[in-house]
Amino acid sequence: MSLASGSQSPLSQASQAQSDSLPVSGSPQPDSDNDSVPIDIDNDVIEVDDDEDGVEAGSKRKLTSVVWKEFKRVRFNGEVRAKCMYCFKQLSATSTNGTKHLHTHLKGCVQRKIKLNGKTLAQASLRFGKSDAGTVSVENYTFDQEIARRELGAMIVLHEYPLSMVDHIGFQRFIGALQPLFRIGTRNTIRSDIMAHYEVERKKAIEYMAGIQSRVAITSDLWTSDNQKRGYMAITAHFIDESWTLRNIIMRFIYVPTPHTAEVIGEELYESLVEWNLDEKIS
Repeated sequence: MSLASGSQSPLSQASQAQSDSLPVSGSPQPDSDNDSVPIDIDNDVIEVDDDEDGVEAGSKRKLTSVVWKEFKRVRFNGEVRAKCMYCFKQLSATSTNGTKHLHTHLKGCVQRKIKLNGKTLAQASLRFGKSDAGTVSVENYTFDQEIARRELGAMIVLHEYPLSMVDHIGFQRFIGALQPLFRIGTRNTIRSDIMAHYEVERKKAIEYMAGIQSRVAITSDLWTSDNQKRGYMAITAHFIDESWTLRNIIMRFIYVPTPHTAEVIGEELYESLVEWNLDEKIS
């Protein structure tokens, strides 16, 4: 059966109607004013100048809220949206919704927290903690290079490991598997970390000893190293603290040159007492 010129068959009309009802690819529609909209095509987003009129007709209100320091107004599909400068999420920017939902987003924005803390995304992870009651909790954890180096130095001192352990291939492979972000450093680096930590703790101990009211007793131990054939002396202070508990602090561990006479040992002891301001507190 022939059709008049310019007319369409029912099949063609149905196909055209179905085609018109399909969504256009690359143009997602917002579900609601407060829902975020993922943007796949940047060409569809147009930045809105701060001096431009408000979203609603006749509105010329300035953006006075502090949230606009961390959001940028953009126009998408004819609607003005608020785009987070950290995670690029888009939220409603209409005046009827206010800015409370924008404040809420900033409080929970992970990318914002990472940016403000000066950490990279690769450093953010989760840590599982176990309480005394046996319950397990999950909390945010951020790897810190300085803390890890300090704990490595403390471990070496506590267990009297050699500084050369940081050069051992097995140790380096273990650390690489445990935390790839950790830069171990050389034995000289670890030595510097240990000595810096020692100086901090020594100053704290001297300040603490200056405030005690009790008298102080001093003991010393002297011995000769088998390998180096050199003499060393440990000087320990003993005292009663405010709670009437017997305490002791190793004041110095020093090399004592030969000969190990009473005069040489006495001079080292007196120098230590003066350094710690204990020369007038000896019992």
